[in-house]
Amino acid sequence: MAGPEHHQHYSDQDQAFAQRKADSENLAKFGYKQELNRALGFFSNFAIAFSFISATNGFYALFWYGLDVGGPAALVWSWPIVVFGQLMVALTFAEAASHYPLAGGVYQWAKHLVNGSYGWFAAWMFAFAVLIAVAGVAIGASPIVCSLAGWSGTSQQLFWIAFAFIVGSMVLNIYGVKITAFFNNIGTVTEIIGLVVIAIALYAAVISGHGQHQGGGVLLATAGTAVNHSWGYSGAFLAAMLTSAWVLFGFDAAGGLAEETADPTRTVPRAIVSAVAITAIVSMFWLVAMVLAIPDLAKTRAQGTNAIAFIFDAHFPHWVTSLFLLIVLTAIFVCCLAIQAAGTRLLYAFGRDRMVPGSRFFAYVNPRTRTPLGSALTSGVAPIAILIFTNQLSRVIAWATTCTYIVYQMVVLGAMIARTRGWPHRKAYFNLGKWGWPVNIAGFAYGVFMIVNLSWPRNPGEPWYSNYLVPFCAGVILALGAIVFAIQRARGINVGRTIRDIEPCVVDSSAPGGACEEPPSAVVTMTAEGASDRPRAGGPDL
Repeated sequence: MAGPEHHQHYSDQDQAFAQRKADSENLAKFGYKQELNRALGFFSNFAIAFSFISATNGFYALFWYGLDVGGPAALVWSWPIVVFGQLMVALTFAEAASHYPLAGGVYQWAKHLVNGSYGWFAAWMFAFAVLIAVAGVAIGASPIVCSLAGWSGTSQQLFWIAFAFIVGSMVLNIYGVKITAFFNNIGTVTEIIGLVVIAIALYAAVISGHGQHQGGGVLLATAGTAVNHSWGYSGAFLAAMLTSAWVLFGFDAAGGLAEETADPTRTVPRAIVSAVAITAIVSMFWLVAMVLAIPDLAKTRAQGTNAIAFIFDAHFPHWVTSLFLLIVLTAIFVCCLAIQAAGTRLLYAFGRDRMVPGSRFFAYVNPRTRTPLGSALTSGVAPIAILIFTNQLSRVIAWATTCTYIVYQMVVLGAMIARTRGWPHRKAYFNLGKWGWPVNIAGFAYGVFMIVNLSWPRNPGEPWYSNYLVPFCAGVILALGAIVFAIQRARGINVGRTIRDIEPCVVDSSAPGGACEEPPSAVVTMTAEGASDRPRAGGPDL
């Protein structure tokens, strides 16, 4: 006779099957069929966003910069400002993701909130930013590996180490979303535990008086950084904000894998907001510990990229520093993994909609692994090609960071445009309600401010192409995009087609898999868009 565990097992299976069925039906409302493997739960979806952000990797790369340019005060207190601004953006993304749980994330949100042309340019710019970010993150692993291995760090060694990180993460992405999630989850847990444990150890060292350290007043210390700025310390503070800005982005990755996540209208918004919130809390806890543990401020600032290792060696045996570097390498690898996963889904969504030449290549899904194979290969091969320009990579990464902020604000602006048209017309699981306008305005104001701050030329003595790299590169990418856009239009593909406002309804949680009533006006039709044979939702523009 079957016991209660047996019945529970089948009940869970039935619920999971019903949820997958409901998710596929909701996806069909947008004119897409379920091709990808819907195998991710909340933690795996959250881990993708958390790993993309990768506070360990980000702060290790630029902790020294913030400390040197703005002193401890700017390094610590710029973080809450960036957190608040990006939280407003994340809340906007969460609402969009709940209404449009589709692969491609920012592309789909911009497309549905405004129109196809708007979404097209958002995706075009973001694709470049993501692919460059993979190369930038991977090259950051090279000097760490050389340091641990005792290598000299020649240009060839740096290239091949970054090459290995990119290819390794690409192979896992090709193999399937389950294996990607498995390694990414391990990396996420390792990173969170590593940051918390190290911070606790540093606090303990400071409290016990072990080794030279700083008092609480260091949290407000400017270290004389106002001297070199015409705006005084405000100028130094603004420049130092680049550290926090570089760290806190990538939370949109959770939305990029929406079609591989169970119950995405509820799961993805929670994952996006949780990734920002947990990163904010853990990082602030770690940042304050690091600053208090500085043995000598002037000597630490003089260490440059070695600043973190210098602080660790002042309080712990050298093996602790080596252990932290291993945690950093783990964070870098899963960061590459998460960025490639998000970039793969962006290219897949772009190709599935027949938006770019070679769409069939980008949209092809391996029937065995249910992975967008062509897009996954591109997300690995393109960053490897970028590694050829490693001597200019830091400048290109600065552009990629700014470009990401630009695309983020395109989505936030899109949400405000949609609100003027009455959006959201129906409620989803995550809604900002009366807070929609305040959150959107705050997020947009922060984003515009940060874009200007990131783009502002700060070295008058350098050539124009160095000082104005960000707007110059953005102009080049937009010009190339305009050419491709025109080519697609000339081929007869309606790149700027209107998008119907089809939104998944609030699912009845008491029903197996949920119950969703089709709105009377929602009619899915077949349209011929170029060579596409996929169903599209017809209807008026938003």
